[in-house]
Amino acid sequence: MAYASVIFLVDAKLVLLQSSSDEDRGLKYDMRVIANNVEYFDLMRDQMSIAGSPETSQPPSPSPADALNTPHVDRGLRDSLWYFDGKNVQCWMDVEDLIESASTSNERDLPPTVTIETDFYPTSIVLNRMILLGIDADLVQRRDVQFAYFSFSIRTQLFLPPILHRQLAHFDDSAASSLAHQYQSLPYFSHALEILLHTVLDDEVDKPPAPDQALLPSVLAFLSPFPDYLDILVQCTRKTEVRSWRTLFAHLPPPQELFEQSLQKGMLKTAGGYLLVLHTFEENGTGSEQCVRLLQSAKAVDDWELCKELARFLMALDETGDMLRDAVRRMDLGATEGDSVRLKTPTPRVVDVRDDLNGDVSPASDGGRENTSPEADEKAHGDGDGDDVL
Repeated sequence: MAYASVIFLVDAKLVLLQSSSDEDRGLKYDMRVIANNVEYFDLMRDQMSIAGSPETSQPPSPSPADALNTPHVDRGLRDSLWYFDGKNVQCWMDVEDLIESASTSNERDLPPTVTIETDFYPTSIVLNRMILLGIDADLVQRRDVQFAYFSFSIRTQLFLPPILHRQLAHFDDSAASSLAHQYQSLPYFSHALEILLHTVLDDEVDKPPAPDQALLPSVLAFLSPFPDYLDILVQCTRKTEVRSWRTLFAHLPPPQELFEQSLQKGMLKTAGGYLLVLHTFEENGTGSEQCVRLLQSAKAVDDWELCKELARFLMALDETGDMLRDAVRRMDLGATEGDSVRLKTPTPRVVDVRDDLNGDVSPASDGGRENTSPEADEKAHGDGDGDDVL
């Protein structure tokens, strides 16, 4: 006879109660504290499935004997157990593995949790949206009143990047790939992969590992099959310092090859990002030739906004305007022989060329830039802290 296992919270302790039969076929219970300082917990089999179908019911939690004898089936995160310890969200990806490890017949340690750091108070896990949902409080004090009050806002954070990081670090590429494909239809999925790459790259730049222990090659190999792979790489370079580019492109094809791939696929904006990398890595000026080719491709599809950005890029490289005049002449815009291209030499100013190719240029006198995106706040990871997507 099989008996269910019970998980409950008492006195800030997460307790696992496992039932079994003794030698006299009587029922007994073994209790084990599996976590401390717990404010709340959530077992995902109590929620709807990742597919979002409320009709899909999950089987009951297995007994220790069933957990030991049942072959493993990939359920993604539908059998995951989450809890909040007052500081971070912790996640066991497979509750069956937890129950098996906690069994008294085993001498195994409990499997480690995946730690998801947040800078707000998480209130729930929205599994089918790949986010932690919570609230953030700000103390507001106004001069026209004699009291202060709290202002609350809704915050979200992607939980997929640290989970994929754990799976790839433990060489479980198949599980990571299966889990990632379950969320591939979400509009901010590529941003989650970008966060994963950005985190691993920063770690290995700050603390270079031994060549045989580097995780970056595995992450790049994992990302390469996804359609937005080329764009993910460009967005990562945009949010990292130039000194990190050497580490990243040490495990990638030459930037020229990535530029050609983007151009062939019609990803002109992405090709513009690789143009900046070419200019940074190659000091012999060959980047201007690729800029002309990209200008011609942008003109062919009437992408005049990109043409304007590329023109500003050339002006940032050569304030005399000679490079831009040559590019316009080679593009053959249909000017007659008597016509001339007049370019006003700009007033010297500070221009961030990296942002120029991404459409976010602003003069230093403008006091900075305002950055928005179709997926609200999903680019907040640029400073490594926020991942709001709602």
